[in-house]
Amino acid sequence: MCVRNSSTFTITEEKIKQYAFLSGDFNRIHLDQEEAERFGFKAPIAHGMLTMGLTLDIASFFTEKGRKISTYEMQFLKPIFMNDTIHIFTEMKLENDSTYLVIIGRNGKEVVVRGQLKLEEAASL
Repeated sequence: MCVRNSSTFTITEEKIKQYAFLSGDFNRIHLDQEEAERFGFKAPIAHGMLTMGLTLDIASFFTEKGRKISTYEMQFLKPIFMNDTIHIFTEMKLENDSTYLVIIGRNGKEVVVRGQLKLEEAASL
């Protein structure tokens, strides 16, 4: 079985500020142009966990079908900047009686995040 899904989100200044407020992570590299440049970035960068959380939304299709996420891992390959639009693509993979969603996130043609999550039947948790 091959199930694919996709979604898109934009990292706005408001999302970064809201995440900073909720998480308590006010590192200026996420909020201030000069500080981001001081660390070699062209603009403020999104919090990794903000990106990971927004990416997780794509799994709702599967969790609504009676599945739960048991593990979730992500690699942050490139910085994601304020106002970047990220296109998320997933593909379901079956391996050793387990179901995984393989996740690829692109900013334009460039892969910026990669990960996977493991899905289990809700009753088995």
